[in-house]
Amino acid sequence: MLFICMAMIDDPQDKQTFEQIYLENRDFLFNYSYRILRDESSAEDAVHDAFLSLARYYDRYKQLSREQIRKLLTITARNAAFKIYNHRKRENVTEEIYKDDEIIQDISVDTEKKDIKRILFEMVKSLDSKYSDVIMLKYYCDLSVNEIAAALDLTPENVKVRLHRARALLKTKLEGVGINEG
Repeated sequence: MLFICMAMIDDPQDKQTFEQIYLENRDFLFNYSYRILRDESSAEDAVHDAFLSLARYYDRYKQLSREQIRKLLTITARNAAFKIYNHRKRENVTEEIYKDDEIIQDISVDTEKKDIKRILFEMVKSLDSKYSDVIMLKYYCDLSVNEIAAALDLTPENVKVRLHRARALLKTKLEGVGINEG
């Protein structure tokens, strides 16, 4: 993948810088994408899309700081992961339509939990990005407040405030669809 991206960049110095950016961020982006998709090949696809996007528009982004580029890559990988997730979800719905009616049986507690997790994930995605980013990094990537602050170039206090507000928004949304804390 790196070679494909590097082929899109003309300047040798820019290629070297891009390679450093790639090496610094690939594992983080893979873990981030994997937390969303729970599939290695899909997570790799999301990371690949993020780096391809950066390489395609590298002339625009090369003046950004490393932290800003990491934020850009994180958001791009997140969006690619959501796109893959939604595509996969549509495929699963289509497959379920063609399955036998025997599959429709008792709804177990596990199925209900999966439904709640799916609903919650959709609600997180629907939040303003300043809230969805911190929720995704905290609960799907298991990052600490300080790690999130560093990744998003925020203060730890600001991250805590955003997490608090995001949780309050999610609680309100969940109550709106009849899901109470429990």
